[in-house]
Amino acid sequence: METKIIEALNQAQTGIALFDADERIVFANPAWEQLISGIAEEDLIFNETELADGGMISVCFVKPQVPQSERIETASSANDAKIGTVIIADDSESNRMVARRILQAEGYGIVEASNGQTVLNMLKRGVNADLILMDVEMPDMDGLHTTRRIRHMSGPVSRTPIIALSAHQSRDWNVIARQSGVDDFINKPIQRQKLIKTMQELITRRSGTTGDPNAAQKRSKGARIGRPYRPESLTSPVLDVRILEQLYTDAGDEGAGCGIEIFINETESRLVKIDKALSEDDMTTVRNEVHALKSTSGTFGLRQLSELCETTQSVFEDNDPDEDRLLSLSRQVVQLAPTALTALNLYRRSRSISSAPHI
Repeated sequence: METKIIEALNQAQTGIALFDADERIVFANPAWEQLISGIAEEDLIFNETELADGGMISVCFVKPQVPQSERIETASSANDAKIGTVIIADDSESNRMVARRILQAEGYGIVEASNGQTVLNMLKRGVNADLILMDVEMPDMDGLHTTRRIRHMSGPVSRTPIIALSAHQSRDWNVIARQSGVDDFINKPIQRQKLIKTMQELITRRSGTTGDPNAAQKRSKGARIGRPYRPESLTSPVLDVRILEQLYTDAGDEGAGCGIEIFINETESRLVKIDKALSEDDMTTVRNEVHALKSTSGTFGLRQLSELCETTQSVFEDNDPDEDRLLSLSRQVVQLAPTALTALNLYRRSRSISSAPHI
């Protein structure tokens, strides 16, 4: 009986999928794969039913106003792409059109999304993307927040290559984007050759065709980076003003201000190294950078970050360290640090303004 039900579902024209309590797909029929990979989400209707065990049955079909011929053509263009499928996430229809034409000319299949939540929905429902072009600034959920959510999803989807696109051309935006988990950062307007080259490198690296004999093992370990985890409980203040006030007393306004600026620049570079090392399972580099960050962040009053680094270092020093917790702590360091640096920089600016001569 069960076999007959599965055969019937596989022949159905309506997309049907079964999810477990963790929103992972347990079963999906061919129609589901075609619909969610080939048609924009706003053109689809989902009817979802919660199950007693926390799972869900989701039924998907095309809205009536979409012609059948168009549905088939669009679906096949995404599924039959010779190079791969790319999600273009941008709230600007004109920007999506430019990127779509560039990539389709290269042979990529395209799936479009106008905001971050749509991207997450696509990935949860099984869209198999080889790469995501993620606009940084989108309504409801911006590209960096969306990236962080993707990196915390379970399974291979957490390692989907992501390129951030932004009109901001400052180094700060590049660093912030990488700290959020993107693989690369490209400024708008898009330069065709640079975009294609970057995409090819990232997709090749993900597919493991670089000739590295340990690639499969590295990907297996790296999958755990994207697992959901419970963050460590942090009770200390992000910024200990008393330490900073003493620093300004000891080093003077100019000396303390310059020291903070150097520390911020060093830490931004350090975080990029940690994030890159995590993606490559290079835990030796992670350990060294976290150790250096522990002492320097304490010097500049970043109590919460310093204590988190100290906890991470203590796990590194265990005889048999809990690898999952170690990865979780290291990732939390990368996520907490930008907030801490922003608070420190605001304090530095406020001291600079207050000490400036009034005209």
